Amino acid sequence: MSQQSEELLPESAASADGAPSARILHMKGRHYDLQKAIQQRAQESVEREAALDHEQHRPKPLKWAIALVIAAIPIFLTLTAVDSFLRVFHKYMGTVSAQAQQQQEQAEAEAAAAAAAAEAAAPLISNEPGVILLQPLRAPEDPQTQSATPQASQSNPATDPKK
Repeated sequence: MSQQSEELLPESAASADGAPSARILHMKGRHYDLQKAIQQRAQESVEREAALDHEQHRPKPLKWAIALVIAAIPIFLTLTAVDSFLRVFHKYMGTVSAQAQQQQEQAEAEAAAAAAAAEAAAPLISNEPGVILLQPLRAPEDPQTQSATPQASQSNPATDPKK
């Protein structure tokens, strides 16, 4: 759109015909500056709105840090609970295992003591003829074993040298 301005000259400057003449002034320079200023303002407005939009959508570090900390709380609690449970379970299994091992050792010790007592109480007997096995003399521990010992030696033909 170009605007043209017409100004009427005073009639004294009229031409010889007597018809009024008009002078046309072109406002191109002014119109161009005005249009340029409007475009510049519009561009600045668009840039300002884009900057504000970018600023609003830009992730804020503090906000993200708070969100990550809040999200990490349940994870931390879950891992702590699992770790605690496994530690308690490990201690329980260690205690049960130690008790079972002590009971097994006691049973083995009792079995070894019983086997040693049975071996000591049993007379030495040889299956080969003419072999005599010597037994160590033991101090009698109680009167029943004292009376049982001579009877056992009398009834045992392998220990009797006369036969």
